[in-house]
Amino acid sequence: MKPFLAIDLTFDKKNEQYNGDEFLVSTPSQALTDSFNNASGQILEAFEKSKLPLIARIIQWVCGIAGFVIFGATIRALSEEDSITIEQAYKNAPWLFWICGVCLIIWAILMFFSYKKQKTVLESDESTNTFQAHDDICESIFAELKVPTDAKCADILSFRYKVKNDKIKVSEKDIAPYTSFPFRIFADSDNLYLANADGKYAFPLSAIKSIKTEKKTVIADSWNKDEDFNKGIYKQYKISEDKYGNIMFKKYHIIEVDYSGEIWGIYIPCYELPIFEELTKLKAE
Repeated sequence: MKPFLAIDLTFDKKNEQYNGDEFLVSTPSQALTDSFNNASGQILEAFEKSKLPLIARIIQWVCGIAGFVIFGATIRALSEEDSITIEQAYKNAPWLFWICGVCLIIWAILMFFSYKKQKTVLESDESTNTFQAHDDICESIFAELKVPTDAKCADILSFRYKVKNDKIKVSEKDIAPYTSFPFRIFADSDNLYLANADGKYAFPLSAIKSIKTEKKTVIADSWNKDEDFNKGIYKQYKISEDKYGNIMFKKYHIIEVDYSGEIWGIYIPCYELPIFEELTKLKAE
């Protein structure tokens, strides 16, 4: 199986090309593409401006790690049988308690200022206009690609992988091996379509053979929905967040497509299954 929107590192470790150009049926004009890239760059600049200086972020990270490690170790030591009391521990090593307290205070202060700066910058008129301009360009691209205004939004999973013994081995080098890319998804009598700023992909409905279920934990680097991952319709999927802010869920699905003599797989998060079942008229195995 060849994963759609994934990067094959089997023969080239430096490969950056996503699979799936075979299904690309239309792309936006160069003018809109340039406008989109420029708007995306401005958004990245806005997020960079919203961060504390690098040295402050390093201090925050070091103090947080040190403070919580010392605190956790102290709690575990005091909870053991035949352990000394907290008064005795402080008498024996007061400096350890002071280091822990100072580190946690510095971490909390920097966390507060980090949140405050991010909120101030990202909610400013300049940032609001930047985000709106980006959204307007996206809508212009979808209009040019003839994406229906009522098309549903769905995430597609992307990852780096190698093929070993005819099996796909996802690269686990990154903290979050998977990336969730948002697409507009719709169908007509012939094709299932996925569209984003890069273009519109078409998958013949007659070539879509099944929807498989894989019970394996996925760690993805982003959450693209307006609604929180642990609320509303998403609560049933028991999605969680790790300490790095990555999104975790315990299964995913593969839309199998038999195209030109090759089996392709569109990897989707568990929470997107209802949309694909509705559009493909298939049920997950």
